Amino acid sequence: MSMPSFPHGGANMTREEALTMIIASIAMEELALSHILNAEGEKLQYILGTLPGASPCACSQDVLAVNKSVTALVEAVTQNQMLLKNKLDHVLAFCPLPPSPPHKPTPEPCPPACPPAPAPYPPCSPPCTGPFPGPAPCRTPPCEKSTLQLTGHREKALWTPDSRLSWRQRSCSGKDICWDRNAPAQIQLNPGKTYVVQYTLNVCAASAAEGTGAILLRQSPCGVFADVPPLCFSLERLAHGPQTLQHVSVLHPRTGSGCAVDLSLVLDSKSALCVERAIMDLVEL
Repeated sequence: MSMPSFPHGGANMTREEALTMIIASIAMEELALSHILNAEGEKLQYILGTLPGASPCACSQDVLAVNKSVTALVEAVTQNQMLLKNKLDHVLAFCPLPPSPPHKPTPEPCPPACPPAPAPYPPCSPPCTGPFPGPAPCRTPPCEKSTLQLTGHREKALWTPDSRLSWRQRSCSGKDICWDRNAPAQIQLNPGKTYVVQYTLNVCAASAAEGTGAILLRQSPCGVFADVPPLCFSLERLAHGPQTLQHVSVLHPRTGSGCAVDLSLVLDSKSALCVERAIMDLVEL
């Protein structure tokens, strides 16, 4: 399977050709992910002995280990899907709209006189003189979903326990997700919507420590959205060098509260972390 290649003289491509190339690359990434998922399915069939001509060749511990490996890969594919969707949404926003349909010709005017008839007939309506009432046919733009992209307030920032991580805005669209530079650690959400939250952190331990820590998605007031599981990590592993932590959560509305909800990322750990890089994406479903 070959990947798309730029044509000769790629620097002279038009805007439409460049957008087409980006969409083609997204399609090829989707195709590659489908091959990966198919391979994982065949791996499970082989280990369980359900493939034609195969017999079970693993104990229960091996099956659980393979299942854990497949789960980790599916989670990585899901995160990649979110990035591809975000990329496709931005590309489609720059694609030109199709041309409007041609205007229908004005029908012929009514005859000047009604034909004679034995019984009285109502008079004819006045001649048609101009375009029909109402707006001309056009393409109605789709309803834009709200999105917000954030990055860490500064590189190599010290994140202390029980504190919120501060952000700065990269891009924003829609009106259901808001960020205020006066409160850089809080994101305001419309409580009547469903959102996908994805963040990636490149962190290391600020000092040697033992045990585990967690990163929480804290909402204020509590209980407006269904609780999501935290991202847990090992402090011993972070003490050996920077590690990349990734997490994807879906926030489902649970109550009909009309007030905005403040969302923040909070560290629950015995030791502080050094955040070398941080990215967060929020998308309305």
